[in-house]
Amino acid sequence: MLTHAILTPHTELLLQHDLFEGIPAEALPELLNALGGELKRYAAGTDIMRMGRAPIVTGIILTGAVEVSFLNENADQIDMSIFEAGKSFGETMEGANLSASRMFVKALRDTVILRISFRQLYARTECSDPHLWRFTLNMLRRISQKGIFYQHKIRIMGQKSIRAKLSVYLQAIAGEDGAGLREMNQTQLARYLGVERSALSREMSHMRDEGLIDYDRKTLRVLQPDFLAL
Repeated sequence: MLTHAILTPHTELLLQHDLFEGIPAEALPELLNALGGELKRYAAGTDIMRMGRAPIVTGIILTGAVEVSFLNENADQIDMSIFEAGKSFGETMEGANLSASRMFVKALRDTVILRISFRQLYARTECSDPHLWRFTLNMLRRISQKGIFYQHKIRIMGQKSIRAKLSVYLQAIAGEDGAGLREMNQTQLARYLGVERSALSREMSHMRDEGLIDYDRKTLRVLQPDFLAL
């Protein structure tokens, strides 16, 4: 059972997550216990969820980082994203009440995850707990946001050239100044875009020579806004 003492080191981070928007700190233990909440620790390299396997849960990363990926029709691994502390995964699959995972989740570093199971809410015919009701609304919004993310991923995968894939990707991460943080290394970005690492590096080098982009290990900067996909 989760208590205030157990949750105290993570309370500030949890309250910053949109699933707990509008929910006070003192309500967290009762709410999370009602959702079957538990803290799980995973060593770096450990599988958290495996494709085609149970269980499916919603995981909120408290410390560490995870890699979320799936297999395409050629059985090649494609990274969906790298999630660090404060991020979550599994909401859409659990919301769809699937019995087996459709993605891989692996700990990249030693990781602590708050696992919750909100599908049990489906069995309720009413909800008198205002905090549980607020959580349900927050989850609905969260799943909708995930849908937008997956649409963006599908749009990337639908592009035929590496340059076009990068254009769509950069449109999403670039700020008003044209710069975006690199949350993935080159290998991870290549998997995310569904291309070979060497081909990606070569194309990015050409684009920098052409004055379209500039980059270093931490940032990607668009120098020609007209390059971005509409």
